[in-house]
Amino acid sequence: MSKEKYKLIRGRHPFVTVAEMRAHPELEFPTTPKDEGGARFEGSTTPQVVEPWCAKDEPILELGPVYGNFTKWLQDHSYTDVHTLDFVDFLYYPDKRTVTAHEIDFNTERFPYRDGMFGSICAWGIMEHLENPHHVIREAHRALRDDGIFLVSMPNILHLKSRLRLLRDGLFPRWNVKDNHIAVFPRGIFEKSFLRHFTLEDIVYTKPNWDLYSNRTSGILPANEWFGNYVVYVLRKKHFEPYA
Repeated sequence: MSKEKYKLIRGRHPFVTVAEMRAHPELEFPTTPKDEGGARFEGSTTPQVVEPWCAKDEPILELGPVYGNFTKWLQDHSYTDVHTLDFVDFLYYPDKRTVTAHEIDFNTERFPYRDGMFGSICAWGIMEHLENPHHVIREAHRALRDDGIFLVSMPNILHLKSRLRLLRDGLFPRWNVKDNHIAVFPRGIFEKSFLRHFTLEDIVYTKPNWDLYSNRTSGILPANEWFGNYVVYVLRKKHFEPYA
């Protein structure tokens, strides 16, 4: 890096803090979507996992909705008590009159909800962006009712191409200077952090492909830990007591 001050440019930066994101939201996302897709929704969001696990007659919380594609999906599928939390309010697609939305610094702030309020919480592709994901894990546990469901998706670091790239270059391909990914959960760290508070009910691998950034081999490779571009963890809140 040159001695000149590093200029923050969307899509190429060392890391955008919450303060920088709020002052300049365009550093992370355009202020409005350019097409029918939208950040995270076409990637790590997996709506088909939701209905078997998330009750429609209970409050549901979405973490990091960005433009709200999934928020709208919830509305379209008869979820009537929908709440969202994000660093910056980018909600564009849903009917905001029926969404309770708050801005929050996930890294430090308490969720603005009472203990045990939600039947389910969804976090699509947000955990890898956090400076303090462990705080969010604890807050999700607190805000869920007993036996509530926490759906978490992230890029799959067990993908064969990720393993080979780590072996060759010492880095994961989707944790680099071109994105805002800074938290990573290898299996041991996942177990020590998430499974301290939750029971693992299911693992779903999605969007199988060899090329992590295109769909050229989509539909050919199996959806498993070797070729799934994303992984969804279905977690159930368990009673937790810290060591005395």
